Amino acid sequence: MAIETINQQQLIPGAYITLIPKDSYPNTEISEKAAVTNAVFASGTLLQKQQVQGVIGDISSSWTSLSALISSTLQVPQCSFASTAIALSDKSSYDYFFRTIPTQVIFADVMVSFAALQGWSKIGVIYEDTTFGQQYFQRAILQAGLHGMDIVQSQAFGPDLEKDALTFAIQNVTQSMARVILVAGPEEGQSVVMTQAAALGYLSDDYTWLLLGRVDAFLRRDIRQYNHNHTSSPVHFNTTFNGIFMFDYWLSLSGYAPFDSFIQQWSKLDPQMLAYSCMMVMAEGFNRVLGLLPNRTQALKSLVNNELREYLIPDAFNTGYVGPNGPMVFDTNGDLLQR
Repeated sequence: MAIETINQQQLIPGAYITLIPKDSYPNTEISEKAAVTNAVFASGTLLQKQQVQGVIGDISSSWTSLSALISSTLQVPQCSFASTAIALSDKSSYDYFFRTIPTQVIFADVMVSFAALQGWSKIGVIYEDTTFGQQYFQRAILQAGLHGMDIVQSQAFGPDLEKDALTFAIQNVTQSMARVILVAGPEEGQSVVMTQAAALGYLSDDYTWLLLGRVDAFLRRDIRQYNHNHTSSPVHFNTTFNGIFMFDYWLSLSGYAPFDSFIQQWSKLDPQMLAYSCMMVMAEGFNRVLGLLPNRTQALKSLVNNELREYLIPDAFNTGYVGPNGPMVFDTNGDLLQR
């Protein structure tokens, strides 16, 4: 549908766009090694043998991370309509990648809304000092302001999860007026934070913790390991961790208005429409770049020969396009800006 629209409306005057489908072989019946080999082969075929000017896909974050690494290495723009992994925001590895689907940062909305609904006006935030953590924190600030709430203290912790740094982060936030604390980072990292918080005595009735994702399995594992090393002062899992809430897309909080609203918005993100937007944005971006060059005919030849690669970074595709799911505006990481 998008290809027909692009060609019929001559969104790239002088060019005819051809779609070359290629299966990345996400087959669960073959070994992981064979699956990776097939995925790399599919990407390599498109990018090197068929020398495409742009890539749309993949359908999952794990497969996209493979193809996007190759496309960015070869300086070919790639747009995904389904991959939400925060790792793909890393421009040191994926500098030619962008996407038309929001990232997991949107969970800040429902977590802050939950706190607001409980009447909690002051919150604290502990987050991993990564691209995701920083984006989550900025989103939490925005949402807190919309709800008339105060983030009274915040503290980042390093990805290395160094014990003294975690202790400082936890104590810095808990010793403020914050008694409701949001934690953001990888699930394993959050588990380490919560294990340390329990060891320090901050899993009491005085505190409520809001976690991102299903942390319970990692937490049980880490508490078992902690108790193995601290037999004289063990942490009792069932009685200690009764003041935490975990927020995840796969957890059902049906009947809770903010979560129901969040799920309703998420369900409206039709993958076909997001794929359509990927193609339309890429076409408009190509046309925008061509318009920057003095000789359009020569510019088209250069585009076909992949000689305009330095122009085709994600910012080139900020064309003002409004798709079926709304405005397609990307930040410096190629992530769709939240509306």
